[in-house]
Amino acid sequence: MESSNLENLKKKLYQKGRKFSDRLKRETLRQEENQSSPYWQKEKFAHRLPTGEAGIGGPEKNNMGDFAVPKNSVFKGLKIFVYLLIVFVILAGGAAAYIIYSGGNIVSSSNVSVDVNGPIYVDGGQPVRFNFTIRNQNSVSLEAADLIFDFPPNTFSAEGASLSRLRVALGDLEPGAAVNKSLDIVFFGLENEEKKIIANLEYRFAKSNAIFVKSKDYSVKISKAPLGLSLVVPKNVVSGQKISIKIAAISNSESAAKNLKLEMKYPSGFRFNGAEPGPSSGNSVWTLGDIGPSQKRNIIVEGTIEGENSEERTFTATVGTMDNDGKLKPFGTASEKVTIKKSPLSLSVFINGKNDSVNTAYAGEMIRVGLSWVNNLSSSIKNVQIELEIKGEAYDPRSVSVTDGAYRSYDNKAVWNSATLEDLASITPGVSGKTQLGFSIKNPLPIYKQGDKDFSVTVEAKIFGSGTSDEFENKRIEDSSKEEIKIGSKFQVAGKTLYYSGPFKNSGEVPPKVGKETTYTIVWSLANNTNDLSEAKITASLPPYVSKKNPVNPEDSDLQFDEKSAALIWNVGDVSAGTGIIMPAKEVSFQISFSPNLTQVGETPVLVNKALVEARDMFTDENISVEIPALTTKLSGDSQAKGGDDKVGE
Repeated sequence: MESSNLENLKKKLYQKGRKFSDRLKRETLRQEENQSSPYWQKEKFAHRLPTGEAGIGGPEKNNMGDFAVPKNSVFKGLKIFVYLLIVFVILAGGAAAYIIYSGGNIVSSSNVSVDVNGPIYVDGGQPVRFNFTIRNQNSVSLEAADLIFDFPPNTFSAEGASLSRLRVALGDLEPGAAVNKSLDIVFFGLENEEKKIIANLEYRFAKSNAIFVKSKDYSVKISKAPLGLSLVVPKNVVSGQKISIKIAAISNSESAAKNLKLEMKYPSGFRFNGAEPGPSSGNSVWTLGDIGPSQKRNIIVEGTIEGENSEERTFTATVGTMDNDGKLKPFGTASEKVTIKKSPLSLSVFINGKNDSVNTAYAGEMIRVGLSWVNNLSSSIKNVQIELEIKGEAYDPRSVSVTDGAYRSYDNKAVWNSATLEDLASITPGVSGKTQLGFSIKNPLPIYKQGDKDFSVTVEAKIFGSGTSDEFENKRIEDSSKEEIKIGSKFQVAGKTLYYSGPFKNSGEVPPKVGKETTYTIVWSLANNTNDLSEAKITASLPPYVSKKNPVNPEDSDLQFDEKSAALIWNVGDVSAGTGIIMPAKEVSFQISFSPNLTQVGETPVLVNKALVEARDMFTDENISVEIPALTTKLSGDSQAKGGDDKVGE
């Protein structure tokens, strides 16, 4: 049958004018379901059914002999889609029902809030209240909740305690609960400085060990500095002129500002001469301590400033507290400018050829005072006169010697004019000149009672004359200059070796014999004339053949001996002015032993090497030092000593 069908098909194919019906179009949406059945399935159906017939559930045959797509395969994908849609609707409905019936409260950190209520601008140094509200909008409790505050530097409580970090325990917060916490805080800082508070809420949910953190920042600005700082300087100064700088720190707050320091920044050309009160560090830092409400601290700085004509120089004062790095954290600053102008007629004073900020001399020293002047005008200055006054009881008036001038003992003034120095009759533009005088410091100084100390000599010079230009004609033109000479303290030190006298009983042979031990008493004494001294000490060492014994007099003397290095140190400490003059000298005695060897026969061996005496002069603020010569077996301080007692014998 199959061959006859094939033959019929061929005849139709090659028959002229024969037309065929359109073929069935294949499904494109599900290609795998539109494919024709394999040939063996066709054969199977061909044997089972007669040509042109279809069985129940079997494939239908088209005119071309192909099988049609099964009807149920088209709806298979649609069924799956419907099933998924039904599941989605059920789940979405369940979720909506849960949210509705549970009140819409899912456990989440987003349902925990920290809110801050406070001012945006604050006055420095004034207590300010901040309110913090913590809310739990979860359906479960918050447990072990802590509110932790981190504060900016220079933040204090209303009671004055410094604040950097503060932990506040809140405990448990029930669902829907809110807790309020208030803090009274004081900020210190510069005007318009921003301060930021950071609040961190630490908590955990009920039946959970995980720790959660909720943070909130809040910033404020200081609208008014807690400390007012004023700085007063002259608006215009003459180069080389002595000036006074007045500084005042005033509290604007209701709280005490604690541990305050003030720092000055000086411009170039400024020379510091002194201050009242004196600086606590160097010449520019003062410790102000605590300043209470409306309290005030005043400082006056003295100095000279030099510069070119019309130059501006700036002075700056800063008050605040020191941070951990030793840097000043400012609460307030103030700056002022001065304008430098050249004096029409300028005068300078030099001490021993120098123009130092501090001048120091000693009893018996000769002082040479140099004077120089210059006419800075474009016209001459006539009839010029110079006067120099010497003040202080430490100089000897009989020693004053004036070059090209005269000394008036009745008012302690040296005078120069055109009669003694012809150059002063008229000083032409740009011309300079110089002269000098000399005097000596008394020796001894007038020390008669306690309180006779801290001597100084002041020289104050003044130059003046008459102008000749239209601007200065017949007008007095003048300038002045002043220098202080502080008299430094001098040590008087001595050392001696004793055998027959002194606080200890000595033993052994004198003169010393080889191989036999002889003990000696060593005495150091120290006197001080003019100023109080601090940190005084004497340092020396013993030779290898000498050993130290235990006795020391006075027994409470701080005499230390290091056996390894053989170093001796006597820590004297403070030595008052007049020690050894109007009060007993400082003195210490100690005992040593000496066993000579053959190489020392006929010699006078050293028992104590030379000593260095050091101290700090409290008036001149200088370190001073002097040496005590080495001490030998020569009994120069012993009244019972005989000639030859110092030579080592066999």
